[in-house]
Amino acid sequence: MEKEGPSLKYHNKIDIAHSRGGSLIPSHLYSMTRRQFLKGSAAALAALGAGGTGYTWLGEPNWLEKVYIQMELPQLPASLNGMKLIQFSDMHLGLGKNEKDLEQLADVIMAEQPDMICFTGDMVDDDAAALSPGVGALRRMKAPLGQYAVLGNHDYLQDALAVSRMMEEGGFRMLMNDNHQIRREDGVLAIAGLDDQLLGNPDIHKGAAGIPAEACRILLMHEPDYADRIPADLNFHLQLSGHSHGGQIRLPMFGAVITPRGSRKYIMGWYQAGPTGQLPLYVNRGIGMSQIPVRLMCRPELTIFTLKRKTV
Repeated sequence: MEKEGPSLKYHNKIDIAHSRGGSLIPSHLYSMTRRQFLKGSAAALAALGAGGTGYTWLGEPNWLEKVYIQMELPQLPASLNGMKLIQFSDMHLGLGKNEKDLEQLADVIMAEQPDMICFTGDMVDDDAAALSPGVGALRRMKAPLGQYAVLGNHDYLQDALAVSRMMEEGGFRMLMNDNHQIRREDGVLAIAGLDDQLLGNPDIHKGAAGIPAEACRILLMHEPDYADRIPADLNFHLQLSGHSHGGQIRLPMFGAVITPRGSRKYIMGWYQAGPTGQLPLYVNRGIGMSQIPVRLMCRPELTIFTLKRKTV
């Protein structure tokens, strides 16, 4: 069953309503502790019984959903019209996901024949060593316009430099308040990326430095709520984010049981964000899980964008 929205196509029906807030990661930066998260999640899972709990642990976390989106972007070079950009996010290797899952994901991604691949943070859950056996899978993710990534807050928990190094060994260009420009005779496509909002030091002006005024601009930022800090005069045409996991555990007529700081406002799917509502934002539900390796009514997601040049 398909649901279509503005320039958007989902496979299977998804509730993209705003959800109630909370936190996923225990630290002084968050208002909710690990114990509170686990207590709330346990209550939701207990209501499901043994069969339902087994589904949230062994079933839904492995039931990948491919979401196809067609989107028009201003100033996209005509020579790149119809390009396919694939976004994945929040692998959380080391908590319910490992290098075999990354290998399987590489198969799915490459079968889509992407022109560009973007990863929006949290490759590991905490220990950077969990990525080491998965570097080969990253190397298999190849796209003619490149592979780009930003760090997430979990990548910082032990060794962000090691995570960055292994991502680069896997062929991904790390964008830390930086941008890469794809230049064609008929225009420029700029991919900018920011440092993590919660544990890093994002600088949007540094990230956008040197991008020509006529460029089409895409921003990678782990936390989606940061979109409301992007100045309208920087003229970004799309922000891609993750972080929220869509809530990870969702309940009917309630939505996400908990969402982390940095995705209290923007939870999953499509939004118009920014200080003046000028910035299209897409929030990917991620592949992995945080705190506990379960999902409910919130399948892991791979997002496949077909980008078209917007004509006036």
